[in-house]
Amino acid sequence: MIHSLFVSDVLPRRPAGGAVRRMDLVTGALAGLGPVDALFLAPPGTMLPPEETARFARTGVAPVPPYTGTRAFLEITARGPSAAYAAHQRRALEPVLPDWSTGTRYDLVWFNRERAWLPLRGRFTGRTVVDVDDFEDVLIRRWARLGRGVWGAPLTPWQRVQARRSIAWWSRVHRRVAREADVAVVTCADDAARLGTERTAVVPNTYPARPPAPPRTGGGATILFQGSFDWAPNADGAAWLTGGILPLIRERVPDATVVLAGAATPEVAALAGPHVRVTGAVASMTPHLRAADLVVVPLRVGSGSRIKILEAFAHGVPVVSTTIGAEGLDVVAGEHLAVADTAEDLARHCADLLTDRARRDAAVTAAGRLHADRYLPEHAVARVREAALRATADGTATAPVRAAHRRNT
Repeated sequence: MIHSLFVSDVLPRRPAGGAVRRMDLVTGALAGLGPVDALFLAPPGTMLPPEETARFARTGVAPVPPYTGTRAFLEITARGPSAAYAAHQRRALEPVLPDWSTGTRYDLVWFNRERAWLPLRGRFTGRTVVDVDDFEDVLIRRWARLGRGVWGAPLTPWQRVQARRSIAWWSRVHRRVAREADVAVVTCADDAARLGTERTAVVPNTYPARPPAPPRTGGGATILFQGSFDWAPNADGAAWLTGGILPLIRERVPDATVVLAGAATPEVAALAGPHVRVTGAVASMTPHLRAADLVVVPLRVGSGSRIKILEAFAHGVPVVSTTIGAEGLDVVAGEHLAVADTAEDLARHCADLLTDRARRDAAVTAAGRLHADRYLPEHAVARVREAALRATADGTATAPVRAAHRRNT
């Protein structure tokens, strides 16, 4: 039996986005090995819904107050935003953790992202797994190439300096994860190579099987982009899709419309118009997927892998994506989906799939086979348990690393 502690700065909110779905999968898999406690890093006053705490043996919230004021400004200026905020987290958590850090001896502590591990490293007993499902330095670098910050705002010269500092800092964090974690978990082989450690396990993102959708009848050509549009990369993609790609699609498919399905900021809600519908938060994405002729993933920023593509595969909807949108998945462009990186090429692929039934059916069939073979939840559950057992095994390969880690904390 393995007694695990799951630590996360992502709250189990519903409807579940990709990060929460991964959390559900990991904690469910760990529960198959023994009791699981959960500790969430969250703003003061955060209350977890009772239905979310019932699945854990013990649940707590460690409050992290907002990082504002003169001290924050000076520290961010001196150290860069990422390093300064991590130091703020560590200070804030110091007085609230004794019951968790000394009251229970865990066999395994699973950190959901390096952001949660960094301020708490060395604070718990037990072997450590760090799930690096997104690489912050990759995200910041890609935003910088677009001339924007992590929230999509244009970069000033000073913010470019800070972005470079954050990229370098996160790169150092990932090297530290590679040195100190008993097992580092990533979503794909490319990310495993990026960490560069033998103690890496790949736990892919997944989506459950779905029954075949009934044939769609009537209406125009519906293009779906689904996700949480309060996440800046999705908001950027939505603006590009509606402003730069859709007009080109409509030159060949005049009845084409776009549906943006998911929680939206006021800026994304303002994209609604005669050919664009913004749904806001939805209880289930299934009705929108069943009503869609095509899913488009127009992401120019991202890391890890995209559950929205697997969601489309499971529902039998063809996909057009950018290279970044499709990265991390074992897909073949032209077989499982169409891939392009300019507005003109994305529009061409969309129009081709909307007007060519045979091409659309072939892509759906190939994507469905890939999903069933590699991306069902049961595939990832097995990988989670393998990672947990590997981290807690009494082998000698990682003993020097663990000893060094204890000396440094």
